[in-house]
Amino acid sequence: MKHTTSLLLLWLLLVSLSAAKGFTQETIRIATGEYPPFFSENAKNYGQVLHLVSEAFAQMNIKVEYGFFPWSRSLELAKHNNWDAACCWAKNRAKQQYFYFSDVVNSAEIVFFHLKSYPFDWHSYDDLTGIEIGATVRYNYGGVFIDADNAGKLSLEIAATDEINFRKLLGGRIKIFPISRKVGYTLLADLFNAEETDLVTHHPKVLVSNITRLLIPKKNPKSQYFVDMFNKGLKMLKASGEYEQHFTEAKSDDYISK
Repeated sequence: MKHTTSLLLLWLLLVSLSAAKGFTQETIRIATGEYPPFFSENAKNYGQVLHLVSEAFAQMNIKVEYGFFPWSRSLELAKHNNWDAACCWAKNRAKQQYFYFSDVVNSAEIVFFHLKSYPFDWHSYDDLTGIEIGATVRYNYGGVFIDADNAGKLSLEIAATDEINFRKLLGGRIKIFPISRKVGYTLLADLFNAEETDLVTHHPKVLVSNITRLLIPKKNPKSQYFVDMFNKGLKMLKASGEYEQHFTEAKSDDYISK
């Protein structure tokens, strides 16, 4: 009788351990940077895009942990597999040497900001000739923009941060500055007073739409698994309608930095 009871208890213990293992939540560690309202350590759910990334992985019972670094460092940390992934970046040949890319996470419209007092209008790159343009180092403004610069059509002044470029814009040292429309107005609200912010507007013509994705380093032994899991979770959000709701203008107000 004692032998039978011992076997029963052992069986129940094994079943419990197996069940507990089945419900264990996996974790992925993602390196990223500051770019509010899309990415921010100080925003609710770490910003609009990172909240979406977390929700996509949550569909597959995977938890996300974020580390915030300067953008170039976040990419290097993931590239060398110190972190499991980097989010979020545009796809190009240089990155394809080291990373696998997920499906599209977000598309951000880049527009030119300028002072209201400056009568700026443009229809082609020829219209930009001779205008002092601020640009932020390592940012992607599109292949056509790069080609126009290489052809000598653009007068670029490179700065280390978007904040510096907005200060140069307000100080009259540059005339126009390309940045995501949402990010531009978020930075203005966060870093400048109402009087300064009211001096700035943007041109409605879109310079480029930056399409970004999750990057998983090829050195990661679970790289393809994480890409597949994320893509499946993202498709579930799109099928349910949650993806579109996530990027509505009204909801973007939820991600203003604390």
